[in-house]
Amino acid sequence: MPRIYLFVLAFVSVISCGSLSFAADKIDYPAKIAAARAGIEELAVKVGNYPQALAEIEKARVSLKKAEQSYDKGRQWMGLGGLKPEAEQEIAHNLQMVDLALVLTGSRAAKGRNEEDAAAVDKQLTLVKDRVKLLEERKQSGDKLRQELQKCETSSKELTTLKADQTKLSAQLEQVTAEKKKLETQNAVLTDEKAALAAQIEALKKAASAPAAAVQTPTPPAAK
Repeated sequence: MPRIYLFVLAFVSVISCGSLSFAADKIDYPAKIAAARAGIEELAVKVGNYPQALAEIEKARVSLKKAEQSYDKGRQWMGLGGLKPEAEQEIAHNLQMVDLALVLTGSRAAKGRNEEDAAAVDKQLTLVKDRVKLLEERKQSGDKLRQELQKCETSSKELTTLKADQTKLSAQLEQVTAEKKKLETQNAVLTDEKAALAAQIEALKKAASAPAAAVQTPTPPAAK
């Protein structure tokens, strides 16, 4: 419970006890009015700038003013004989209204502080929610970046594998090209040898056909 509220309850308890003592022959109403005025002004300083609480302070001042007026009008001739009974009732009633207004002032002030605290908590809660949302968004971005990084690493591994395969294929291609050149060289040699053999065969054929032609040709008779 706020300290100002405890002060109001204690103050009202003291004032109320005196305000309700109608059985006494003489009640020091000026002292009670002065005490009520001091209590109002003291509470007005401590209550803060809460509109509802300040409104209750104004109600207390209005009731106090009525009590003062009732006291001034209710005094009998030259102050002799005390106050008129109806004036005492009005003063007591207005002082009770002061007490009630002071109690409500403390209650309104406590309510105002609670509302301020609730607003501060709501504001802090909103800030926390915004931070949590920001962290979640950052986490989602981080997860997305990690996924992209994993994809890049997978692509990099695949690219490394493709480069290795390409290097292997290039080596195989160079080997096949070398073997092709070797075969082409061997083929050229074989072609030359084939041509040489073909020439030798033709020569042998010509050589073999020449003696046979010479045997078949008749020798002309000798002249007489």
